[in-house]
Amino acid sequence: MATVEHGHGGEIPSTATPPPSRGAKISPGLLSMVFFIGSEIMLFGAFFTAYFFVRYNIADEWPPLNQNGEPFELPKVITAVNTAILVASSFTLHWGEHRLKHYNDRKGLERGLWVTLFLGATFLIIQINEYIHLGFTPQDTAFGSTFYTLTGAHGLHVFVGLTILTLCLIRVKRAHDFTPKWFTPLGAGSIYWHFVDVVWVLLFVLVYLL
Repeated sequence: MATVEHGHGGEIPSTATPPPSRGAKISPGLLSMVFFIGSEIMLFGAFFTAYFFVRYNIADEWPPLNQNGEPFELPKVITAVNTAILVASSFTLHWGEHRLKHYNDRKGLERGLWVTLFLGATFLIIQINEYIHLGFTPQDTAFGSTFYTLTGAHGLHVFVGLTILTLCLIRVKRAHDFTPKWFTPLGAGSIYWHFVDVVWVLLFVLVYLL
């Protein structure tokens, strides 16, 4: 919007625009999370590169044979169900954020966080149960090492994401925190959680299905 400056020759219209509002800028917290996600992408990129290098350049057959002379088998069906559970958690988290941003519904956000935490915890429990019944360990050739490295690193990230979202839930319940205009910690945790979900979908397709 034009302003008027007073000079010696009278009033001179100025075309200077006001500085952008604080709400138009990305917060330092969200920006930090974006950079952190970038480093995580490189980390998992290195893991996937190692996996495919071992699979297509070192291993004679994939999956290798176990002690009984049969190939290792991954539980594709139960893992597909587990994948659906984790993907659903992204939708419940998004729903909770939507209720807060558009309706200032903190109770809706709380419900979304509760359901997201339940689904995320269920995913981890099923993953641990899978480890118990797989029939091979990280010491069983490069196949076992790369499989446990990828899935274990992802499981650790799920645990970290659950911790972040739990802290957000505590802030909502006890401090009545977050508003439609300020939700930086929640937004950062949400970005992290969606990233973890996307990584798992890629891992499921590349490791379990291919």
